[in-house]
Amino acid sequence: MRTIEDYRADCLVMLGDAAGRRYTNAMLDAGIREALPVYRSFCPRRETITQTVKGVEGSSLLLPPLPPGVEIQTARVSGGEWLSFGVYQDDRNLRLNCYEYVSLPQPGTPLVMTLSMPHIIKGLDDAHQTTVPDVHAGTVIKGAAGYAMRIRARSVTEVFGKRPEDRAALMEQAEGLLDEFRRELKGIALAESFRQYPWGK
Repeated sequence: MRTIEDYRADCLVMLGDAAGRRYTNAMLDAGIREALPVYRSFCPRRETITQTVKGVEGSSLLLPPLPPGVEIQTARVSGGEWLSFGVYQDDRNLRLNCYEYVSLPQPGTPLVMTLSMPHIIKGLDDAHQTTVPDVHAGTVIKGAAGYAMRIRARSVTEVFGKRPEDRAALMEQAEGLLDEFRRELKGIALAESFRQYPWGK
């Protein structure tokens, strides 16, 4: 399992700064944080859980709140109807605002929900594991390097002696890396789609 130290080291190599003279850990970590949600949009991390309906208000089901960054993709009554819904969360409850239902679930009804979870890297923001498969690490690192380079480009004009063309060159290199990142993600998502649905949906 690759850790934040591995990601930082590989980012620095990709940025041509293996010694870490131009890019700080803070820049690298910010780049990784920006790359992970983009990776998630192409390669979602899914988890299925069962939650019990706490209460009902009108057509809203009240459920225990979910951690920040977790999204509900599907919900159905255990052994029964799929639900169409909108989501709202406050400090105390997750609310599923249901519509187009045959029978609104009542308190005590178990719901099976598919969640989309944020991807994490061990050691980044106190994460204890890495959820990015090692085979995709190089792609995420490319995106992180591109975002880190953008960050540096924004700050380079603040340094005495740096010219505007230095910033433009860095931004151009960053956009090139990010274009490659997005192309690779599209390829990964397409390959995964073929693997799951070899004859199409």
